[in-house]
Amino acid sequence: MPSVSERWMSLGDSERILLVLFGVGFILGFLLTPLGFETRMNELRTLAFAAFFVTVGLLMPIAGLASVLFHRPKVAGVLAVIDAVLSFLIAPADQAMFFFTVPPPPAVTAGEYLLILVGVGYMLYGPRVYDDDRRKG
Repeated sequence: MPSVSERWMSLGDSERILLVLFGVGFILGFLLTPLGFETRMNELRTLAFAAFFVTVGLLMPIAGLASVLFHRPKVAGVLAVIDAVLSFLIAPADQAMFFFTVPPPPAVTAGEYLLILVGVGYMLYGPRVYDDDRRKG
């Protein structure tokens, strides 16, 4: 079984950046859950929105991390773009009180805007990783 350093060295530059972005996206997604800074769970309009937050903030970054680490760059590229598109929706919809009946706390607002920046990184490096793998194969 290859060590972490051997696995890290086998990745290209774009794959490494995407791996870091998925890690940061997961950490931010975790901090935006009730285990982090979110205090408005009683004000949630429907549980479908909770599933949306868990999928966008936790599951997609974990799947992206796994796909980069297990050398599936095409899957990682597609997941990055999908997660970026969905991440762009969270902050404006939350500010408009679409998900909750009360406005977000300042820490959640800051986290959502940082998640948009991670989404920009996903949009920049997801297609690059996908294209690099397509050129190799």
